[in-house]
Amino acid sequence: MTGRAEYSPVDRISFSADETAQSLLSQDEKGYVSEGRRPTHRRYNLALKAILLLFVLILHAALVVFLASWLAPTFFGSPGNTKADGVSKPGIKGGHNGDTCQSEDSYRQYTFDGVVRDDYKNPHAEFLHTDPCGQSAAEARARGCRYGMLYGAWLPEACYDEETEENFRKYTDWKFWLQPNRTEERSWDEVAKGEYDYVLVEWEYHQRHCAEMNRRLFTAMARRGLHSIDSYLSQWKHTDHCAHSAMEQRPTHELNAILWRKFPDCGVVRWKN
Repeated sequence: MTGRAEYSPVDRISFSADETAQSLLSQDEKGYVSEGRRPTHRRYNLALKAILLLFVLILHAALVVFLASWLAPTFFGSPGNTKADGVSKPGIKGGHNGDTCQSEDSYRQYTFDGVVRDDYKNPHAEFLHTDPCGQSAAEARARGCRYGMLYGAWLPEACYDEETEENFRKYTDWKFWLQPNRTEERSWDEVAKGEYDYVLVEWEYHQRHCAEMNRRLFTAMARRGLHSIDSYLSQWKHTDHCAHSAMEQRPTHELNAILWRKFPDCGVVRWKN
């Protein structure tokens, strides 16, 4: 057969494996695949830049917040004091009934209008003597009453505890002020005359006051009898207040309490329901 040699396998052109693989794609197709990888790379770079930009913005925002919180007290003053009609009023909680005052301004004039005074009358008990010392220092002295520094009270002899008062006085060299910026300081002897409507005292005074009040209440109950308990000492809310204050931790010399002058009733007959 004459045409047999044309179909012989020996005469066929052989292709290598690489040539076959390369022939599967034209040059145009190869170029398309290569270009198709570039958009993915660009998206990756854009995402990375966006993340870095977001991180920088967050860092700047945190820095602004920190600086604002640090500089706010300088420009706006301490948040502890509130002002009304140009007068600074106490606003820092602590001391008796939350009535305190504190400031670093040595030129400001202070008043205590609106500050709640200690309640030294007890409506939940009946007493032998109502207003035994009147309502002024002169009237109290005329009636033979004595001024106790433990809680700033004018009391008749029946309710005055000299032993507790003496122990309290000897505890330390107590100091008193008329202004929250520690101006107009007064000595123990000056305040003990009972002429001041109030004086400002430190946290140590308040804590010791609470400790001695509990001691005095026990002494009255165990030794002297109910007739030696006055209307301030007999109040549950004050005992509860001192119990909570005993758990508070404050700087010893923080000026944060007001010692108000009082004229309690004397001699518990019975506690009412």
